[in-house]
Amino acid sequence: MVGESLGEIRARIESLATDDGDYCVVCGRTGVRPVPVGHERFPDRETAEQAAQAATAYRSVLRRWDPRAPRYDFIACEIPEGPGVLDYRAATAGRPDASLTGFCHDVAAAVFEALSAQGFDDPESAIMDAYCESADAIDDPDDLCLHLLSTLAVEVDARLTADDQARVLRAAASEFSGPSTDEEPLAGTFDRLQAVTLIDDYDIEATRERTVGRQSWTVTVEDYALPTTADAMPTLPIGIDLLRRLPRAQLALGDGRLLGSGSLQFEVIATENGPSGGLVSVELTG
Repeated sequence: MVGESLGEIRARIESLATDDGDYCVVCGRTGVRPVPVGHERFPDRETAEQAAQAATAYRSVLRRWDPRAPRYDFIACEIPEGPGVLDYRAATAGRPDASLTGFCHDVAAAVFEALSAQGFDDPESAIMDAYCESADAIDDPDDLCLHLLSTLAVEVDARLTADDQARVLRAAASEFSGPSTDEEPLAGTFDRLQAVTLIDDYDIEATRERTVGRQSWTVTVEDYALPTTADAMPTLPIGIDLLRRLPRAQLALGDGRLLGSGSLQFEVIATENGPSGGLVSVELTG
């Protein structure tokens, strides 16, 4: 692909932003402040105008993957003050690392970039066809983004072999944007999923291993936001974020179980040279 990825454009906008700037970027037609500038503030008009141009580029890239993404006419605007005016300073205090829509868009874009780079043009087209067939019935932006990830997981799982899935997701993970931390990798992944409300809560229990070069954990998640059937759980965003934090490990997710009350449990296994699997979807048992 020629040009920047969504993650690169988002990082550029964040590099222009400050915590106490007097300017923001809004849609000149509607007054809304969507992703990726919804929570950002900028020190002066010139910087805000640079951010507006970057936001326009971001939405243009996004529409390659999601043709129904709304169009906005971004402009730089001084943050209004005074009685009866929305206090943008309060509304934008404490910016989160990412929103659910931003996270989903970044995951989807990384996968599409990887599919294109690896030469999987047919699956890429099939995914967008399947997504667009049912997207018209979904109005909520978060639900639409979750639908895109769910469609990605289903179609990639159906159309690519396990080896090809691992290759595509590993390539996507290398491009996937995200905060860099020094925390334990599994906790870092599930902390991030919790921060963007993809899960409500989680628990990780390490398994005592007797095999050299192998580590495994039992993970329980509560209220997973991606649509899950009685037979399968889409794991694509989990797999990508884990691969980003453990780039040299061979990862496998499996032994999925429905526990009831919105709880799901599965195993994560990391080895030096074992098989990969379950990075897109895992089978579930009751």
